[in-house]
Amino acid sequence: MSLTANDGWVFPGEDSRPPETITIAGHQVRAGTRVRLCPGRAPREHLADAFDLLLDGRTGRVEVIQQDFENRLYLVVTLDDDPGREQWDERILPGHRFFFFPEEVEPLAAEE
Repeated sequence: MSLTANDGWVFPGEDSRPPETITIAGHQVRAGTRVRLCPGRAPREHLADAFDLLLDGRTGRVEVIQQDFENRLYLVVTLDDDPGREQWDERILPGHRFFFFPEEVEPLAAEE
């Protein structure tokens, strides 16, 4: 799987804004992009947990791309079939969003 960052890749000590778009498997991914979840693909120090098993294969929408202090990128995803999705607000419903490494999602075509 190919992964590249666009629009402002940053390194420690520089401006820490995450990129607005990234390329995953040749597809541009940004806020609003629909994805299929494939948790557990990213390098991890532990085995898959129950959420990984429950979310595998489900579809969702990228809400935002975030970056941590070690410059790792994360996609904040809300599930398509989550009844609380319409009420998404990080101050009120933090449990309705999930964080995935870019390697843990597959971009979906617009018609899917």
